[in-house]
Parts: sequence; structure tokens; C-alpha cells
Amino acid sequence: MSSLGNSDRLTIVTGSSSGIGHAVCSRLVRAGARVISVDRDDAPGDVDVATHFVCDLSDAAAIQKLVQDLDRQFDAANFASLVNVAGVSGTQTASTVLEVNLLAVRTLSRAVAVRFSAGTSIVNVGSISGNAWQQRLDIHRSLWELDDDQIRDWWRDRSRSVGVDPYSFSKEAVIVWSMLHAGELLGTGIRCNVVSPGPVETPLLPAFREQIGDERIDWVLSHSGRAATPDEIAETIEWLAIGQSRWVNGHHLVVDGGYTSGVLSGWVDLENAPTPKVTYVE
Repeated sequence: MSSLGNSDRLTIVTGSSSGIGHAVCSRLVRAGARVISVDRDDAPGDVDVATHFVCDLSDAAAIQKLVQDLDRQFDAANFASLVNVAGVSGTQTASTVLEVNLLAVRTLSRAVAVRFSAGTSIVNVGSISGNAWQQRLDIHRSLWELDDDQIRDWWRDRSRSVGVDPYSFSKEAVIVWSMLHAGELLGTGIRCNVVSPGPVETPLLPAFREQIGDERIDWVLSHSGRAATPDEIAETIEWLAIGQSRWVNGHHLVVDGGYTSGVLSGWVDLENAPTPKVTYVE
């Protein structure tokens, strides 16, 4: 069920043209929301979105133009939520992973948050690849205290020494950022949460297989039964974005068919797990 008061409320969805983003757009439109889709590619097919913006989220100037276009075309009072789905795999360069998976999420979230009103929601997409965020919590907290240029400098100096591949680090950072942003927004009535899927049958899955390795991916799937469908992830995002989730805030919601619960409770034997590949692209 949706908590939207009327059909004029707008949700911004990035990474909308395929995979999870496309499924989120479909579910939101069926629920009565008006969707503003954002992607570097064309608008999501077979979905009646309110409008579509082509935007390369690896380009900071393009994000600023997107925000300006939103201001010109829409009344901020009608915004209901922002869903940051867009992301790239670890087969992309480390600098691109940083720009899209970290900096674009923070830039766009902060830009819309000052325009949102009480009762709105921000939902970010992490990954179970970021489940070890607590091991580097101090690093992530210190990182997010920096401005974008400082983070870029930090990344150039340390991306090979953080103890994990760029993609996993980026998803850890998004999880921590979502919790920190919930704190930043305290008192505004705006919520921020993060959803971390396991493997999903999307066009990016082959890239993740290349990044992590078939053996490791198949081993994870053996503990969850199968890969998720994009719609199974989207239904959780829909609930956080426009559904009856008013008191859920700063939460990291894992959606992986039970794999993470097995790791935490011990019925998944990590000691005998295939070693994942470590992908780093200059």
C-alpha cells in the first residue's frame, strides 16, 4: 500500500533504464506515483514516467544541471522520494566507481534534501558486497567528513590500500553514508535508508561475475537458492520510498534470500568459501 496522498507526488529514480531501477519505476507507477527517471541511457521502456533526464552521474557538472532542471520543471512541494539505484560494477575504473557509487549519491541526496519536506524519503542501494562496513567504520566516517575534491585526492592516494576492492568499499561507504545522512536529516521529517541486495538477475550480473568470479557467485547463490529478480528488490525499495514505513530510518535492509543471516549466525561456512577475485581497474 502507498502512503501517497495524491497522484501529483513525484519520485526521482536514478539508474532507471534497466535492472532494479526499471523495476522500481514500474512498481511506483503501478502504485500511483509519478516518476522522474534518470539514467545515462534512454527512458525505461514500457513505463509511463512523468519525464526522463539523461544524466551521466560520473560527471559532477551533469548532476548540478539535473538539479537545476528539476527546479525549473517541478514544484519541490510535490516530491515524495529519491531512489538512488544507479551504480557501476568493479569492472569500471576505480575513479568511476568512486564518482557514481559514492559522490553522486551524496551530491544528489543533499541537493534534493534541502528541497524535500517532512514525510519524504531517500532510499539508496548498497550491496551485500558492503556487508563488512563495520570493519572500516572509522575510515568511512572520516571519509564522509571531506568535500568531494578531498575525497578524490584521498581515493587516488589510498584506493589500493583500504583492504578491499573499490566496488566493495564503495558499497560499504554508501551504507555508512545512509546512516550518517539519516542523522544529518534529524528533525526534518525526511528519512534515509539503504537496501543491500545479493546477486540479482540484471544486465550487470555478468560484470559482477567477472569482478567476483563465477565460483564465488555460484557459492553465494547455493546458500540463497537463486538470484533475485529485479522486482523482488524493487518491492522492498517501494516500501521504503512511498509505503507504510514511516518509522524506519537510518536502516540497512539486506535483501539476499537469507545468505547474510547464514553468515552472521554461522550456518554459512565462510572458511570453505571460494576466494573471490579482487578487481581493480585503473
